[in-house]
Amino acid sequence: MPPHQEHTVSIFAPVLMLTVTIEAGRDGGRDEIHFHPGGQGFWVARMLRHLGERPLLCGPIGGEIGPVIRGLVNMWGIDISPVETTHTSPATIHDRRSGERDLIAEAAPPSLARHEVDDAYGRFLDHALSSKVCVITGQNSEIVPVETYRRMAHDLASADVRVVGDLHGKELAAYLQGGPIDLLKVSDEDLQADGLLDGEGEEEGLAALHDLVDRGAKSAVLSRSDRPTVAVISGTTYRATAPTLDPADYRGAGDSMTAGLAASICRGLTAEDSLRLACGAGAANVTRHGLGSASEDLIPKLADRVTIETLTTAPR
Repeated sequence: MPPHQEHTVSIFAPVLMLTVTIEAGRDGGRDEIHFHPGGQGFWVARMLRHLGERPLLCGPIGGEIGPVIRGLVNMWGIDISPVETTHTSPATIHDRRSGERDLIAEAAPPSLARHEVDDAYGRFLDHALSSKVCVITGQNSEIVPVETYRRMAHDLASADVRVVGDLHGKELAAYLQGGPIDLLKVSDEDLQADGLLDGEGEEEGLAALHDLVDRGAKSAVLSRSDRPTVAVISGTTYRATAPTLDPADYRGAGDSMTAGLAASICRGLTAEDSLRLACGAGAANVTRHGLGSASEDLIPKLADRVTIETLTTAPR
């Protein structure tokens, strides 16, 4: 692996998994079987590569599946700083021959042992200190103790590391207890599940974002499926409207937006251009099968077509 000083974005990825998908062959031909790395951190990293950044994944892998994940991640041109675990990495097998995504089998991610948590934490902090920005992703089950997120917030803020978080639920609450977050990306679906968003309207979404800012998010962006994105960035509120495309696969658009926001910090973009890039990446992702994937030439063209409206300005 190249020296970690070369990486622009370090990603804390407690979930790194193998995904196996069975697809129907073209024109009634033989079935196709696809192997891909998975997990929110990888999908963010994949889009960051499309955006020209050099991401580094930090997360646990182990067992028979571990070497497979490592090899597949490297095939995508993404570097990984793995924490070797005693338990095997998670995996899923889906059957899409019917057109629907049917789950056949799933190996759930295990909780890390205490020394594995310490290794993962120390390794990520080391890389984060050498990157332009770091991305913190969450977990569906308690792979690392939730307290880890509180410690991480404190230590990254103390070291003046720029942070983009794609978090909700217990992990978000713990992180905001530990310290501020530079830029938080959340979805309306997740905030509704957390009981932090009451309704689907724009006013309710902005109210939820202002509440998160009051709790410690310096800026926050809310993705709202096929409706305009709203954001509170440095006290100014925005509405961002991307072109409406017919999705090949809607999943992964939020992770692609997170990647766009991280890349924007690396490039020093304005708030308006950051939202354009994030929404352009999210829109490009839905045109293809494969989370966090996009045509690299399509992203800037879609970004140019994102409409940004300033709703209110920050008080002086």
